[in-house]
Amino acid sequence: MQRARLIIDPPSTGSWNMAVDQAILETADETGLVTLRFYQWSQPTLSLGYFQKHADREQHASSLTCPLVRRRTGGGAILHDAELTYSLCVPSTNRWSSKNEELYDAIHKIIIGLLEQDGIATTFHRDSARSSETESATSRLQINDDSPSSFAPSRTDPKAFLCFMRRAPGDVVFNGHKIVGSAQRRLKSSLLQHGSVLYGKSSFAPELCGINDLNGSKYTFDNLASRLLPSIEHYLGAKMERKNLTELENLAVKRAQNSLFRNPKWLNRI
Repeated sequence: MQRARLIIDPPSTGSWNMAVDQAILETADETGLVTLRFYQWSQPTLSLGYFQKHADREQHASSLTCPLVRRRTGGGAILHDAELTYSLCVPSTNRWSSKNEELYDAIHKIIIGLLEQDGIATTFHRDSARSSETESATSRLQINDDSPSSFAPSRTDPKAFLCFMRRAPGDVVFNGHKIVGSAQRRLKSSLLQHGSVLYGKSSFAPELCGINDLNGSKYTFDNLASRLLPSIEHYLGAKMERKNLTELENLAVKRAQNSLFRNPKWLNRI
């Protein structure tokens, strides 16, 4: 059976969280480990996509007081708050490293399956009958009250500042709202996928609804992580052992923080 590792981190800063994902990817071939990581944020944090302009954050007033970090992956900005954030890294020696599209869809299918067990019917965006072109311009508005059924489908825009206001094939959608999005990065044939499962609304991005807001459910970071783990293990054919970062990885985290994620030049690169 494939050697695999589970890391569940306490809430941490944006620079640390991004540096850990980067370090795990950089050292994947040296460690030879498949690594599944679940992590949280020490305070609500805005992460810019790799290609987004730093100045564009000014267009999102609700998150202006939040700390800012820039990801190595593309896409729109993400307000990390009431969510489960995950990353999955596979070294080049693992068969899944060459199956990036299959891996992407599989993790989202696992999340869809978990929600289906609780009677929550979600779909891939490509399966949704509602397209971004036909959604109403007023659809982001809350109707009447805060009951789960009162939230109309969120307005979408492929160039929207926030990732969860965009749609791409493979995104997980519930009642017209994007609730799961992921991105991938490859380095030396090793593959990292990370993403967010939005379970609650944040006051720093009030236009976005999480699963709990839409369904009246009570998901938390801990119960989502514990319930997703067995299905991911089964899919990968691996038993996850709870372990910490290696010494090699800790050194790589420090390098990544200094050269990238705490470096103003990186943050302001565009």
